[in-house]
Amino acid sequence: MSGIPDLDVFQCDLDGINLIEASAGTGKTWNICGLYLRLLLERGLDVQQILVVTFTNAATAELRERIRTRIVETRDYLASGIAPGGDPFVPTLVTGLVARQNIAEDDMIRRLDLALRTFDEASIFTIHGFCQRALGDNPFAAGLPMAMELIQDDSDLLMESVHDFWRRHIAGDALPAELISFIIGQGDTPESFARLLKRHLAKPLAISLWPDDLDAEPAIDSDALRSAYADVRGIWTDHRVAIADFLISSLGSLNGTTYKETSVREGATQWDELFRTADPLAPLGKHLRLYRDSTLNERKKKAATPPSHPFFTAAESFLALRETIDGALILRRLRLIRSLLDEAGVRLRASKQARRVVSFDDMLFNVHDRLTNGSYPWLAASLKARFPAALIDEFQDTDPLQFEIFHKIYGAKDTPLFLVGDPKQAIYSFRHADLHTYLRARQHATQESSLVANQRSSRELLAALNGLFAANPRVFMLPGLDYHPVEFGMKPRSEFVDWASAASRSRRPAYSKAPMPRRSSGCSPAFWNPLAIACCALRWQPN
Repeated sequence: MSGIPDLDVFQCDLDGINLIEASAGTGKTWNICGLYLRLLLERGLDVQQILVVTFTNAATAELRERIRTRIVETRDYLASGIAPGGDPFVPTLVTGLVARQNIAEDDMIRRLDLALRTFDEASIFTIHGFCQRALGDNPFAAGLPMAMELIQDDSDLLMESVHDFWRRHIAGDALPAELISFIIGQGDTPESFARLLKRHLAKPLAISLWPDDLDAEPAIDSDALRSAYADVRGIWTDHRVAIADFLISSLGSLNGTTYKETSVREGATQWDELFRTADPLAPLGKHLRLYRDSTLNERKKKAATPPSHPFFTAAESFLALRETIDGALILRRLRLIRSLLDEAGVRLRASKQARRVVSFDDMLFNVHDRLTNGSYPWLAASLKARFPAALIDEFQDTDPLQFEIFHKIYGAKDTPLFLVGDPKQAIYSFRHADLHTYLRARQHATQESSLVANQRSSRELLAALNGLFAANPRVFMLPGLDYHPVEFGMKPRSEFVDWASAASRSRRPAYSKAPMPRRSSGCSPAFWNPLAIACCALRWQPN
């Protein structure tokens, strides 16, 4: 087995940071409801005090309904003694609370009635909804305006910041002509800069890796480049046909993988285009290098003598000088982008705060910033007092910034924090999940457990999946990310009917739609691969 203890939701310790690994179909929501009811009845918390966070509006609505239904079922069971639908959840919960906590049934009924009367105020949010509530309830503690308008799209404000940066740093006379020409050649525009800035702001804790010599100032010898350009252009203008024909006639002495007649002729066309621009800093075609001495020497056949011509030597000098200058221009362009990310991002946030507007990404950034910058030390304590217990659903989709928010609030490990998720589902990059965040959270956990009984899939499918993943213990590659065998749960399954078979088709009612397997939205067929298919299979269930 996995080595991680199975979660007993009715007896587990409620304190500390609890990491619960829950594969698809193992009753994640069932157990979240159990923890919620225990916090209500055992800890005496109100529905406003138990923070529940998940990651989509649909999941939030479903979780809210499931929790409310469990509260109703538990209250009705306490009043009538009849368990709903034969489900052992409510009797097991009540029996445990009476036996271990000695809570009177009348007290439980009163608490559940209060929970139902106030359930519209239950703190069940998406991550953005939580951050919006955190700032809205604590404007003084967060140092923000009393009210801020949520805007769905901040593209116009972002472009405003980028245009301001572009005017001050690029459109004026501050940049040398060589850098302007290089920027144009790279296709840089305010729109492309805006895309870079948007991506940067979406992941504010991502580490930007810049070259070690980014702040170096290598010299740009424009005079030498123009002279080399004039030399190579003059030779080409006088001998263009002869040069190309000579290189084609020498193909027998050169490596056939690199030197083909079509490539050589394409290179001649690219030299024509370069000289037609009359710009020594114009973009270079990839086949120009076929006409330089260094490439001819590197790609000659063994024991052969590479062809020699004054143009090849002049091309070598020009292209080598271009490489040096391009390297210097690349560093200058990267410094410009670094300034964009630093300056325009700060200006954008200042502009939003002045106008009292906030976007979805700003909500997370503002909460994180005020929890971590040291200027608002009271905010974490205020939020912990407001939400003394938290359940984080779909934790595998949590990124570093989101985890840091929860860690700053609950990192002291003296209040209940439950992190529930399945790291195997974080292999899908389109979900923007972060496996390293999950593994980091594991290091901070005071308790780790798992849900091992799958309540959806067939016994045969589970056996096949266990066998598949057991064959390669390092299938997920990252240390600490392991596959834990899944057991067959005891929840009754509906019979799976294959309407594709002839016998089933003959029994199919007229004018009815065939029941199809249900699949959660977590796996898109466009992203399937053998590993993804195996993981997705755990999510399939019959009607």
